[in-house]
Amino acid sequence: MITAFELIFTPLRAWNKINAAQGSVVRVLLLFLLPFLLFCVGIEGLALWKWGERRGEVDYVVKISQDLAIRYSAAQMGMLMTSIFCGAKALQWITQSFQVATSDRQCATLMAYGFSPIILLRLADAWPAMNTWVAWMIGALLSVSVLYHGVALILKPEQTKGFGLYLISVIIVLLSSGLSHFVAVSVLHGKVLQ
Repeated sequence: MITAFELIFTPLRAWNKINAAQGSVVRVLLLFLLPFLLFCVGIEGLALWKWGERRGEVDYVVKISQDLAIRYSAAQMGMLMTSIFCGAKALQWITQSFQVATSDRQCATLMAYGFSPIILLRLADAWPAMNTWVAWMIGALLSVSVLYHGVALILKPEQTKGFGLYLISVIIVLLSSGLSHFVAVSVLHGKVLQ
């Protein structure tokens, strides 16, 4: 979680540390992504179960059952993990069309850490007064900022191709995280997986 804060407040230094670590995909998954997701989504699910969720025009609080909070958390985790790894593979295919040689490790690292502000804002979404889409939007905007240095330091494209890859990375993160959040919220509201 400290890394996510560092990426937001001191992105250049944080990306340099991440790049120097040269962690494998498994290491990034087991030492960063999985514990971070479990913590943030777990806190959000617990808060939903304890405090409920505000809904509607008049902001009435709806109590959420433990079973529904667990289903929502599982959907949120599953969709975010899928978004990160499918996004990493899509990014790798796109970088090949830019004639930039990237590895699975580079693309998975960029996506995992690039998604970290979105995951971190799951903690803000635990507060019942926070609109879930506002929390996602703040996380998405922070991810756009975080990816700026990440593309250059992790993918190491030529300068002429860097901005295009940055834009592609932003589009992948925004679309896939938005879709995953939409599916998770649909589970919470009983529209999917009842």
